[in-house]
Amino acid sequence: MNESQVYLLDSDTNEVVEASLFDEVTDDHLALWDTSWAPLMRAHRTNLPLSDTPEDSHWNWKHKANSWRSLLGYQSFALVCEGELQGLMLTNDITSARLLDQFGKPIVYVQFVATAPWNRPELQDPPKYRGVGRTFILAAIQTSLDIGYKGRLGLHSLPKAEGFYRDKCGFTVLGPDSSHQNLTYCEMTETQAENFRRNH
Repeated sequence: MNESQVYLLDSDTNEVVEASLFDEVTDDHLALWDTSWAPLMRAHRTNLPLSDTPEDSHWNWKHKANSWRSLLGYQSFALVCEGELQGLMLTNDITSARLLDQFGKPIVYVQFVATAPWNRPELQDPPKYRGVGRTFILAAIQTSLDIGYKGRLGLHSLPKAEGFYRDKCGFTVLGPDSSHQNLTYCEMTETQAENFRRNH
């Protein structure tokens, strides 16, 4: 397991703070999820109307970990700042591109990505830290570069995250995918990946 130094923005102080990005989700990370994220998500699901409930609030990261650990081609990431788990991501490198100009080329597919409840503006205003999503996209691009995929990415976006991937990250939106719960499918090309890295 490797640890990289990354940076988040503390919303209260507007200062940049150091964080650690791990390229493997460990049992310790899952324990942090279980004791911090999970209770808050359950509380939000109970107290909020269905339309305002976080779209990933039902995700059980312990179950997800058990299903991916034995599989080749999968990589997990955990983001920790000041002893707290700030985000989790799972990617795989066994997926092919759909965009016409890169059709069939291998991509890193972002299978699941989530930030802690206290980092979400819709749940805490202001959020504790900003930059978790940006950090994970940069990590996915770097993974793609490291294995020779030239930064190419793909993902299916939850509805409330579409604007982030399209407007903030520069993904190309290909539209709803009937084979994947009608979620919107997005891809990032080599050029888009380079632009994102240059600007972040």
